[in-house]
Amino acid sequence: MRKMLSTLVLVVSLSMVLQAEPASAGRAKGIDVSQYQDVINWPAVGNTSIRFVIARATRGNNYADPMYDFNKDGAEGEGIHFTAYHYAKPNGGKPDALEEANHFVDNADLHSGNMIPALDLEQTGGLSPRRMAQWAAIWLNRVQNRIGVKPMIYTSPSFWRGALDNTRRFAKNGYRLWIAHWFTRNPDVPARNWSRHGWTFWQWTDCGSVNGIDGCVDKDRYKGENLGKVEI
Repeated sequence: MRKMLSTLVLVVSLSMVLQAEPASAGRAKGIDVSQYQDVINWPAVGNTSIRFVIARATRGNNYADPMYDFNKDGAEGEGIHFTAYHYAKPNGGKPDALEEANHFVDNADLHSGNMIPALDLEQTGGLSPRRMAQWAAIWLNRVQNRIGVKPMIYTSPSFWRGALDNTRRFAKNGYRLWIAHWFTRNPDVPARNWSRHGWTFWQWTDCGSVNGIDGCVDKDRYKGENLGKVEI
């Protein structure tokens, strides 16, 4: 019994260490949200140390997040740096990528002063790594052509290495990385440390706590304090 208790204490202690908030010196704090956070009390969030918000605007080619406009108005109303992301659902070639890109831009309604948007890559739709890279490139190019800045890419280390064959193509072409890697002091960055550029944003937990939000919320870091460097 004593051995079992010691093991339990060790596991709980390790869990607490792994979920502890990473050092924040020189790294602006942020969150990413969607309809899953329900109705957010944005004035309460505005009174915290959260400095940026990335909100889901769209998914696939026909779904718009029902809380997006509310989240955009609320965050901007509190003077919090804001941008949007698109959850990709690849379902073919060029026409599908263009349709998803246009759907995102039409709904995100981003403007000067917002941060650069993000393409959230978590599904392949059965595409090979080569075709997946082509699909992402088409989406990114269309969004860039319409809003005038390069979007960033959200992914996890394992997804990038498996679904996109760890390509360095996008890192070399200047696309910034928003990396999702939880329960670690430093994220694992694919594509040879994003072709030596490293990460720009880091989603470090999927279950953080923030005043004004009930339940879990994803928490993020920006590598720096000057968020003006990633504005449209």
